[in-house]
Amino acid sequence: MPQRHGAPPLSDAGALDCAAVYTRGVPHGRFARLRSRTPVVWQDGRTAGRPGAWAVLRYADVHRALTRPGLFRPLSDGVLHGPMIADVPDGARPAQRPPGTALIDMDPPARAMLGRIPRREPADFVADVAPDLPETLRNTLAGGLYALLRHPEQYGRLREECSDERLVDSTVEEMLRWWTPVLQVWRTVRRGTVVGGVPLLAGERVTLWLVSANHDDEEFSEPERFVPERFALGARPHLCFGSGHRACLGARLTRVHLRALLVALLEHPRTLRLAGEPLPLRSSTRHGFERLPVRWTA
Repeated sequence: MPQRHGAPPLSDAGALDCAAVYTRGVPHGRFARLRSRTPVVWQDGRTAGRPGAWAVLRYADVHRALTRPGLFRPLSDGVLHGPMIADVPDGARPAQRPPGTALIDMDPPARAMLGRIPRREPADFVADVAPDLPETLRNTLAGGLYALLRHPEQYGRLREECSDERLVDSTVEEMLRWWTPVLQVWRTVRRGTVVGGVPLLAGERVTLWLVSANHDDEEFSEPERFVPERFALGARPHLCFGSGHRACLGARLTRVHLRALLVALLEHPRTLRLAGEPLPLRSSTRHGFERLPVRWTA
């Protein structure tokens, strides 16, 4: 046999925490294989440069961990997942505002943002349209936009049915589920328990893969499809913002901004299209783009 050189191929579990993998998109095929075989799997953390942890992949198990903070203690990952609201009472200050964090208006300037895209020239949504937004909110809006750009038939249909408020609301939720801007969140086990048939010990770390849970075919039929009416038809809630009383405080504000962008796009006289190859972020925690080139068409 000839001698082969180079690094061995990554296993499905080893690939999950490798940031370089996500420059080609979320590895949904790997997640699906793991959910069917080993829905709670050990990750040694070497590819991410952090301690090892148990990766929890199924919707039911992720939901259970999210709603039991007494059993799974939240760990900060250093990312502000919820933008801060600007309209606080007179004289009040936001509690524990992180340094350098911008306040976000509850009246989203979606139409003004779209006005930054020239009529005849391409623009980068990340650098030219939404550079002043907090990263997680920018990633959410870019992901929702990308859902439309990747599914032009649904984009066209929504333009025709934009007066259907229920469909618009469902589309916002489907954008969040389909994209999932925060891929994983971390927890520490407070006391011994069992998840997915795997015993977990007190003090061990777990990563709750929101993106895997939101694409679990045991909960969402044909999860890779973008189905605007999915939530109007009674789908279970997605887990983009967590669940229970520890859910993300920025959930409502994020939905307001994403809905405003969607409505502005659907009511615009022109249609937005991709103007080149998008460049995803090199990250196994944040789901967004380094570059998302777009342009208007008639």
